[in-house]
Amino acid sequence: MGPHLVLHSVELCTAGKSNTNFKLTLSDGSLYILRLYANSKPEQDAYIFKLVQDIVPVPELLAQGPQWAILSFLPGQLLTETPDHVEQAATALARLADLKFNTPGQLQTDGSITPFDFGGLSDYMAQQLHHPEVQFWLGLDGLKRLQRLLAQEVNRLKELDTSTCLVHGDFNPTNILIQDGQVSGVLDWDYCHSGTPYMDIGNLLRHTPINQHPQIKAGLERGGMKLPPDWQRRAELVDLTSQLEFLTSSRSDTFKQQCVDRVNLFLRM
Repeated sequence: MGPHLVLHSVELCTAGKSNTNFKLTLSDGSLYILRLYANSKPEQDAYIFKLVQDIVPVPELLAQGPQWAILSFLPGQLLTETPDHVEQAATALARLADLKFNTPGQLQTDGSITPFDFGGLSDYMAQQLHHPEVQFWLGLDGLKRLQRLLAQEVNRLKELDTSTCLVHGDFNPTNILIQDGQVSGVLDWDYCHSGTPYMDIGNLLRHTPINQHPQIKAGLERGGMKLPPDWQRRAELVDLTSQLEFLTSSRSDTFKQQCVDRVNLFLRM
């Protein structure tokens, strides 16, 4: 940004739910993003961007303060507007998952990893089943069926808990940019961690029509991921953690009922 340029316009970005982002247009037409942080810090973005910059397109962090940063502007349309390119998004997911760590947990800006405070996937879901909101929405019958499922899936969940892949944590079409048929940006890394890639796969499946799920499979394999026969069940099993978390949130009752419907659908499979 040159010294003689002035701010021409400021536009609130609709994408990005964790932090507040503004698109800045300068007098020469150049574009930048001003990010105001609510749940994370610029240092976290700086660390993650450097970690993944050779794997997927991410913004460049140009300037920062205690709770703000200026980022480069990435061109493209959200995958929500160009859903036919979900295969390319799945390929990017697989390439990210190829980055491995020594242990699962939360990534720290110094490169260390802090263990999850809830334990593993089974532990997390078991804890959520004691939450009053989850009990209210699932009802006694739903709780019992989910408890039986967790008992049946204990070995599969333990296996998934050993994974140490890079996980975006919110890999859905509102965080993926597409330009010229390719992924031009992956946004909002606030929930990034070391863990199972089936969290990202489950998130992408949930936001994609069933008739496009074969494209996701093809994209994952094109990105180098070797999928077992039960890959989709694994993804949807891990995605139950998100459904249970949503039930404890301040989301609308309509949204929460959709979560209950997804849980019940999985229990019937």
